[in-house]
Amino acid sequence: MQNFIYHNPTKIIFGTGTIGNIGSETVPFSQKVLYVYGKSSIKKNGVYDQTTASLEKAGVKRVEFGGVSANPLLSHTRQGIEIACRENVGAIVAVGGGSVIDEAKAIAAGAVAQNDVWEFYNRSGMTITNALPLLTVLTMSATGTEMNGNTVITNEETKQKLGVGSPFLYPKTSILDPTTLVSVPPDQTAYGAVDAVTHLLESYFTASDDFTPIQDRYVEGIVRTITEIAETMQKKPDDLTARSTFMWAATLAWNGLAPSGVGSWSTPNHLIGHSMSALYNTPHGASLSITLSGWMPWYAEQSEENKKRLNQLGLEVFNDTATIDRFRQWFHSIKSPTKLEDIGVDDAGLTRIAANIAENAPLWGIPEYSAGLCESILKRCR
Repeated sequence: MQNFIYHNPTKIIFGTGTIGNIGSETVPFSQKVLYVYGKSSIKKNGVYDQTTASLEKAGVKRVEFGGVSANPLLSHTRQGIEIACRENVGAIVAVGGGSVIDEAKAIAAGAVAQNDVWEFYNRSGMTITNALPLLTVLTMSATGTEMNGNTVITNEETKQKLGVGSPFLYPKTSILDPTTLVSVPPDQTAYGAVDAVTHLLESYFTASDDFTPIQDRYVEGIVRTITEIAETMQKKPDDLTARSTFMWAATLAWNGLAPSGVGSWSTPNHLIGHSMSALYNTPHGASLSITLSGWMPWYAEQSEENKKRLNQLGLEVFNDTATIDRFRQWFHSIKSPTKLEDIGVDDAGLTRIAANIAENAPLWGIPEYSAGLCESILKRCR
């Protein structure tokens, strides 16, 4: 067990019928907020009406800013920052999934900064030293952003999808009502499950400490749970037992507990997947099921210890040491892609993705992912 500091200040309000708390939770932070959301889904499923009514009842004025895309864009983020500054809002309420909350975090940081928000992401040396208070109502589980200080956005000009983390970006309160997941379609349900699983596997596979039994059981247990209930959510979307189980599992997957004490670790699958999303606008979870399908075989070839690690994971999750095959079978069962051709990437595109990964790898702290190495990994995704 390595030394670590764990501090997570986000207040979680979990359960059915909890959306109406957003107004009273917001009042201590501001009487005027930027209300950030995606497109039309929250108006179709009733979450918009519930949240706005709660804010109005609490006397909180809102400035609406919608249109956040599935892979949140820098240009749209800058628009949000401009509006937040012009309207002099004192806090941000984000209603949506990971993309909405990630962009809201970027706006929260950019609205009080003297520099352009992208400088926080491109490792130019600028650090986040303050941010507007953020409160969230989660409507799609996957990224865990509702209980962490991380945010990812895409610079559509440079074709870079980069993230940054800061203690100032933890939401003050996040409301998790599993009824919001009932309207999530099967493909997005699948991608959310894959994303949450990949979050757990990153530190599981790359940890520098070779004896992490507590963290191993934590990861294996949550991964097993997600793989067991994903199809149920797709076939029975209104199954609140499955939806609530997954909602909490996805939050626990990326709230900082899994890697605490494992020493140094990295996120190679997210590095690779982000390049797919930046270049081809691939849904995040879809990019990760493709990446894992190629990265795990490469990982297994690197050492006998790696093979043992994969065997251990397979036994605990699937009761089978054919770990890679079982994961691919699971991806297929929930209809998440496993090959580059599934997202329209040919050999030229493979080379393009590899070059993009290599360009961004130093920014992720894993410069060993050269273009040549990435091509080798991506060829296993064909």
